[in-house]
Amino acid sequence: MKLMPKVEEYSDWLARMYPELATAQRDNDKAFLAKSVTFQVTDDCNLACSYCYQTHKGKRKMSIETAKKFIDLLLSGDKGMKSYINADETPGIVLDFIGGEPLLETTLIDQIIDYFRSEAIRLSHTWAEKFRASICSNGVLYFDKEVQRVLNKHKNHLSFSITLDGNKELHDMCRRFPDGRPSYDLAIAAINDWTSKGFYMGSKITVAPANVGFVFDASKHMIDLGYRDININCVYEEGWELEHAVTLYQQLKQFADYILESNIEELYYAFFKEEMYHPKAKDDLQNWCGGNGLMLACDPDGILYPCLRYMESSLGDEQEPYIIGDVDNGLAQNNCYKDRVHCLGCIDRRTQSTDECFNCPIAEGCSWCTAYNYQVFGTPDKRATYICDMHKAVSLANVYFWNKYYQKQGEDKRFQMHCPKEWALPIIGEEEYAKLKRLSEGKRT
Repeated sequence: MKLMPKVEEYSDWLARMYPELATAQRDNDKAFLAKSVTFQVTDDCNLACSYCYQTHKGKRKMSIETAKKFIDLLLSGDKGMKSYINADETPGIVLDFIGGEPLLETTLIDQIIDYFRSEAIRLSHTWAEKFRASICSNGVLYFDKEVQRVLNKHKNHLSFSITLDGNKELHDMCRRFPDGRPSYDLAIAAINDWTSKGFYMGSKITVAPANVGFVFDASKHMIDLGYRDININCVYEEGWELEHAVTLYQQLKQFADYILESNIEELYYAFFKEEMYHPKAKDDLQNWCGGNGLMLACDPDGILYPCLRYMESSLGDEQEPYIIGDVDNGLAQNNCYKDRVHCLGCIDRRTQSTDECFNCPIAEGCSWCTAYNYQVFGTPDKRATYICDMHKAVSLANVYFWNKYYQKQGEDKRFQMHCPKEWALPIIGEEEYAKLKRLSEGKRT
């Protein structure tokens, strides 16, 4: 078995195809090869997923006129847009289409891509060729004729994925229609059709307190379906308890044993990362997510936000929507919005972390959502840490997996256990901790 890196991201593709861009980026710490801009084409959805953070969905849909105004701002850089995103510092762009369920507005997506590309070509803009469209769908409408037409039309510039939460039982537990009907069979039929045409299909398993006991079955099912690039993560929201961390460790250990005993030639599994789960360098201040100024989102009414998660559909009544502009007046064009953009630009790992978080011995790989921080605390500059015990469990599972993997491969390597004993014992107990210590010292158990 060979562990492989994650499937190439668009920024990685740009770096490989245009090495001069990667060199320029290294010389400018403010430059990014690609940024994402989100078109929330609708806040409506045809499913009612149990863990969805968009708790205040509506029935709004974006007009093509609103989308065109947003695109005109992006391409011209007018009304403050250039200071937020521009082709000089960001030569590639990802047009991210989201809902609700984005395929409810497939014709609009087609019109937006057409207008973006035609205008970029007319202006001889860098983004005319260096762009990608991204759609993540629940798959319910996949076989609709209009959906098929649009997917086929834009396939050469399209990153398309359908969310599948592992096996049928888990998927249908979480991803159901408002009337309770399950959606797995529709999703898997769509996935099989897309991949049968030779296209890559991304994956996304979302782990929440209610389904953490299904992680092994869900992950194995993805392997059985032929997936070799499995993205999986825990939700950031409140609700995690120590018992969930105990369960997650057991589930990941079971999956580790399964893939070690299988004849899988290549695999990327997001929970098993060789380069993670150790202290971070003190000068590594990068924010985990792009919600502090690396992304930009436009809602159906043309209101601009740092990302989708700052919208009213996600925040509900907990906080005021974190608006930074609109398509008519531009970005950061009044004092309030200027202050918000300035605040986002000042946020880094040090400013939003307690000393305990900043100096955590397993900080590498710990993730957070800046917009969810805002939802919880009223500021994006303070970290919510509900996910902490789950991160500890994943770090311990990596000690188990990687050291077993090295032994199986005959490699003289060690995966060190940086998780302190006092953190580990409540999750795995004394006996299991002793086994992990022996493994990390190169001894067989």
